[in-house]
Amino acid sequence: MTAFDAQALASLRRGLEHFRARDYFAAHDDWEEVWRELSGRRRMFWQAMIHLVVGGYHYTNGNLRGCQGQWQKALQKCADLMQRDDEPVPEPITYLYAMAHEGLTMAESRENPLPHLETFAASVVSEDWFTLV
Repeated sequence: MTAFDAQALASLRRGLEHFRARDYFAAHDDWEEVWRELSGRRRMFWQAMIHLVVGGYHYTNGNLRGCQGQWQKALQKCADLMQRDDEPVPEPITYLYAMAHEGLTMAESRENPLPHLETFAASVVSEDWFTLV
């Protein structure tokens, strides 16, 4: 797998900072800059991450339906990535799937998923993810 160039790494790092600061729209913008140039598994993974933060953005704006739709898309992307038989599933995909599933379950039961999303951003997602997927 080809390493990200310096510009892409800077955008991924900014996105992570914005994600941790609960600026979900800005995280989406940062990661989308990188996602546009990707292909294959990496593209699908970062698209799922974008769906996750856009779902958080929708939730913060009271758009429960939009949040649920975005998290459903993240779940589907992760499920597709997890079904590859030829190689082990990288941990970030497993963690992202679990986050999207739990967040969706919480939102559907009218429980606020944002604290769970914030904990995920702060303690699970790391810069290691930039090289693992």
